[in-house]
Amino acid sequence: MTAVLTHNRIGQFVRRNSNHGYRTGQWAQIVMAIRSQGRDCWLVIYHDGETDVIPVDNPEDRYTFRCEPVDWRS
Repeated sequence: MTAVLTHNRIGQFVRRNSNHGYRTGQWAQIVMAIRSQGRDCWLVIYHDGETDVIPVDNPEDRYTFRCEPVDWRS
């Protein structure tokens, strides 16, 4: 994914759709794009204020995105 597409996701909501990973299936809002361990990532925040770093280009994890607010608890 290019840097432009990475930054275009800021403000959107994202959730992991895999069977593994931290808080899989829970919605989080993308706060900013960052570099972590040499990879492009998103800094996200969950409904309870907890944050996480999600790799942008991660072929093992599939993501769902939404532009509008969601019920973060589902």
